[in-house]
Amino acid sequence: MNENEYLQQVAALAGLRHYPQQGPWNKKSGSAVGTRDGYVTAIGFSRDRQGARVVILLRFTKNEQPDLITSALKSAAIKKGKLGAVGNNFVRWEWKYSFIKPKPEEVANLANALREAIRPATLPFDGRCEQCASTSTSSLTLMDGLPTYICASCQEKVRHELNQAAEKYEMITPNYPNGLVLGVGAATIGGLAWGLVAYGLNYIFLYGAILIGYLVAAAVLKGTGKVTRFGQIIIPMLTVASVLFGDAIFYTLIVMKHQHVAFSGKLLNAIVVHLWDIESKGNGVLSLIFGLVGAGYALYSARKPKFQAVFQPLGAPNA
Repeated sequence: MNENEYLQQVAALAGLRHYPQQGPWNKKSGSAVGTRDGYVTAIGFSRDRQGARVVILLRFTKNEQPDLITSALKSAAIKKGKLGAVGNNFVRWEWKYSFIKPKPEEVANLANALREAIRPATLPFDGRCEQCASTSTSSLTLMDGLPTYICASCQEKVRHELNQAAEKYEMITPNYPNGLVLGVGAATIGGLAWGLVAYGLNYIFLYGAILIGYLVAAAVLKGTGKVTRFGQIIIPMLTVASVLFGDAIFYTLIVMKHQHVAFSGKLLNAIVVHLWDIESKGNGVLSLIFGLVGAGYALYSARKPKFQAVFQPLGAPNA
């Protein structure tokens, strides 16, 4: 059974409707979406490197005490799947699977059980706009894929506010020297931590390159104040340099340990000069690859903020 057919069955069993190519997860199979007892429900598929999962999203009116929702879910002791996230107006539940999808009726029953579990701690929507709480809004609208009750005037207000935010962002004068200083500092600290942790574990923790990329990107963007071409160029360069610096620290410590010599600038310089030869004989190539992965992640993180909301009506359901 393909994903479209599967979601059709889930939708029929859960009292929802299937909308191909629409919903929060940007999948061709779309989502099963609808409102039950005032609770907006969306069910679809999500995949990442950790595996595939069926995701159930429940939305309700804002609750200033999301901890009460978490407690209600724990008290319900639901055994299938696990809590993905809780916010002041949503719950996301995830059911991970390997090869065989959960039975459609089990997913539908799970959605019903989750709704009943959170009912004592939440209030359902009452047919009014979520933004202004005054305009009658009977139909769901997708706002950046998220099923939402939002009236036409509030949609225009959101667009206007985002346009103003974009204009203010463009007026920011980037501080390149500050961005460079903070970026170099983050790269130095990240590389030093990479080397010390690798030495302590006697193993180069390759996924640390992604963390370094994140730290460098955050530092450069904080320093410059906005995303610029300068930052998009310097961030991956600093990330790779940080990983190589961390490798140099790691190998320097290894030499100190086995040769019983003290640390010196001369020793570190010798390691740096011969770093490529050392890397090529060990797993340094993997370090470089993960460094590039970290740089790629950093570059992705350094993309320009999106000052635009896409509003889309739910299309014709897949009958």
